Amino acid sequence: MGKTYILKGDVARPGRIEVEKGTTLRQIIDDLGGGMANGKAFKAMQIGGPSGGLITEDQLDLPLDAKALAPYGCRRGDGVITVLDEDRCMVDVVYSFLRATQADFCGKCISCREGTKRMAELMGELVEYKADDAATGMLLELGEVVHMTAFCALGKGSATTLETAAAAFPDDFQNHIEGRCPLCEKETRLPIAPGDGIPYDRKRIVIDPDKCKGCSRCARSCHAEAISGELKSPFKIDPDKCVKCYTCIELCAFGAIEEVTIDG
Repeated sequence: MGKTYILKGDVARPGRIEVEKGTTLRQIIDDLGGGMANGKAFKAMQIGGPSGGLITEDQLDLPLDAKALAPYGCRRGDGVITVLDEDRCMVDVVYSFLRATQADFCGKCISCREGTKRMAELMGELVEYKADDAATGMLLELGEVVHMTAFCALGKGSATTLETAAAAFPDDFQNHIEGRCPLCEKETRLPIAPGDGIPYDRKRIVIDPDKCKGCSRCARSCHAEAISGELKSPFKIDPDKCVKCYTCIELCAFGAIEEVTIDG
């Protein structure tokens, strides 16, 4: 049985997909997603929600595997795969993801709480053609500081989409610095909305007691101290402490931890 993801963005058949081990990113687009929508060319793929990295054409033949994609800043995160076509401006895309990070952070560490706020502000200025080279450089430097000082994977990866986009698509950034972006001028669609569309307060991370082996790896890695239990017995997650950074889901070798949607 494969892992469940949500495929969205500029593909012909967006929706919930089941990805078997060894499936490549290209197969996800072509076979599971029905190819690119409206006959447009592929530009990038974002994996792992607001704190995930961008995949370009050169990496499409890699499998959807955590170890294979780790060098590119990708993580499972919220289990959302967003495909972007040739007409998407990556400055606009990054701005959407940074604003999503602002909505999801727990506020526990100052670097993430204040850093992502300032990053979103600077990115907004770049979108509006109000940022120069110096401001853009400051934005990237701030992202590096947040990465080095944030507590959880969500905060540490908050600038990953920004960094990979700036490296892979410098022309998009330069167009906004110079004051004219052809892609933004002709774009008539709504901006890409990160995430699965489920409100933050309706999500909960849970441990399946039938799958949990009681290894304690999740508890030892939880900066929020939301996971407790005894060795060789099922562990539990306190929903009032959990900040939904998804680190435990990615670390669990037994597939015992998952995100569920609660009523309300």
